[in-house]
Amino acid sequence: MKRRDFIFQSSGLMISVWASPALASFPVLKNKLDRMAMGTLLWRYQFKQTKPQEIANITNELTLADIPQHHRDKFGIKKIEFWSEHFESLDKDYLSRIKAKIKAAKSELLNVQFDSSPFDKKGYDLASTDEASRKASVEHAKTWMDASSFLGSKCVRINPGTPKGTVEQSIKSFKELVPYAKSKGLTIITANHFGLETDPDKHVAVVKGAPGIYTEPDFGNYNAAPTMYESLAKIIPYAHIVSAKAVDFTETNGKLEHISYDFDRCIKLAESLGFKGTYMVAQWSGKYKGIDNDKIAAWIIEHLKNNIA
Repeated sequence: MKRRDFIFQSSGLMISVWASPALASFPVLKNKLDRMAMGTLLWRYQFKQTKPQEIANITNELTLADIPQHHRDKFGIKKIEFWSEHFESLDKDYLSRIKAKIKAAKSELLNVQFDSSPFDKKGYDLASTDEASRKASVEHAKTWMDASSFLGSKCVRINPGTPKGTVEQSIKSFKELVPYAKSKGLTIITANHFGLETDPDKHVAVVKGAPGIYTEPDFGNYNAAPTMYESLAKIIPYAHIVSAKAVDFTETNGKLEHISYDFDRCIKLAESLGFKGTYMVAQWSGKYKGIDNDKIAAWIIEHLKNNIA
């Protein structure tokens, strides 16, 4: 489905936007898990690359090769996401082993989150006003796009650029990357992550300026700001995937309570704006509390089931 202009109503306002494919009409699914995916971010404490200092020894250590079967067996989720921090290499032999594990589990790699990794700390800034740096960033992104495509990923999440950069430079970079993505069978998505796109108006401007890229609205990345729901409403209409990210929990007598923002409200907002695509089960917090990952994943899945069609 191509983008098209349409009108939707949000908070009493009529807003004209371009529709994402994930806002198209989809058949009603018998199993709501088919609208969910799960990445490695939630399980970061069990990866040696990202374990916190509070953990001396990892219990039930995970690698990317374990994830497809792990998510399938524990939660019945077959769509998965890899974070670049959890890759051990981009060597073809290593990637081939991961690809074989995805196939063996009958899973589907939906997305690769491209940030950095233990073996790749170069960083990148697609919005850089330094043209040499911008061009180098574009080429750097292509390296991870090659790896994502080789693994059979449907999408790659690429950051639009730092706050010091400009929307115009970001658009320029994505216009160069979109044809490359298409040649690799990839869709580029952009989360409201840490850069210039934390301003939802700039985020939308980048997406509209570079046809062929989409947003990945992330519940947890507006940091519970007073305008977080309004900000989400601006970027959801351009969504390809929605990151149903939780942040901080308290646990009382084994029962979890999400305390950062109204998680259910975020899901209902996406549904009310016509999102019909996949929700990524995720969690991130800078505060270590040692709550069991299985419990967090189960809580997010339950709340998604209770609020999606």
